[in-house]
Amino acid sequence: MVFNPCQGGVSPSERGLVWRFLFGMYPCSSTALERSLLQEQLVVRYRVMKRKWQQFLPSAVRMHLNGTDAELVAAVRYFDQRQTQAQQQTQDQSEEVRDRLAFLELQAQILFERVIFDHEELREAIRIIDKDVPRTNRDLSYYQGEGSGNLLVLRDILITYAAFHPEVSYAQGMNDLCSRFLEVLDSEVDTFWSFSCYMEKFSKDFRADGLHRKIELEAALLKELDPQLYAHLVTDSMESFTFCHRWLLLGFQREFEHSDALRLFEILSCDHLELISQQVDRARYQERLARKYSTGERTEKSHWQSNGWLPPKLH
Repeated sequence: MVFNPCQGGVSPSERGLVWRFLFGMYPCSSTALERSLLQEQLVVRYRVMKRKWQQFLPSAVRMHLNGTDAELVAAVRYFDQRQTQAQQQTQDQSEEVRDRLAFLELQAQILFERVIFDHEELREAIRIIDKDVPRTNRDLSYYQGEGSGNLLVLRDILITYAAFHPEVSYAQGMNDLCSRFLEVLDSEVDTFWSFSCYMEKFSKDFRADGLHRKIELEAALLKELDPQLYAHLVTDSMESFTFCHRWLLLGFQREFEHSDALRLFEILSCDHLELISQQVDRARYQERLARKYSTGERTEKSHWQSNGWLPPKLH
């Protein structure tokens, strides 16, 4: 299968599979058999990780609700039913599969046995998560009605991530990013691992110094590509570029229609995006050149030169 998310994104029907490759859950060179074995390992490891923090903080296993959110209260009951069904499905597995999973679980327990949680830090992370999750994307059908139970799945993913990544823990905005993965992948386990892979690259954005550096680069890039616009922002005392904060942190999630935001997110998440961007710039210049000769436009060349950046050469 060949796909290039960078060139306009992928179709919604293929997005779930593509994202598992795009964000690093599956190696691009893996075979179907290798992915099947890897999936078993990831399922077991996540289950062990989740159980470990639940045993450490049993009072935090269930979200404490004040009763005013009737839809979420009903979702808690529905969520408990799904958990029971999942346990029954595990019991229905063949003896060979159960033995293999038992071995994988033993490996996972050994792998994570030395992980030590900070009680106060984890409780604080859970407190913020419980504040953010109930208001995450409630306008999307995926999180409405019976889908409200997906908010509880999202909660468990975020807590598990915070527990095993104390250097990052949880920060506001992670819920919005993680909810994208859950909606597209529709799998608690796959969402956790894909989100974790994404955070390996971008966790620094959730630290003040990391995002500040990103905003500085944004300003430097605009100054190079469009000095006129940059000068205009300076004139209006907007050179701090704080208005870019949400764009950069959430990947324009709230600036576009939901379907467009998903497409943009996968495009921006591609490696070697700069090569694709050059192709786009070249195509746009060719379009401008065509309009120049068809409409008598005479300002294109002077516009590029005044900005101090000439378009790529045409071949």
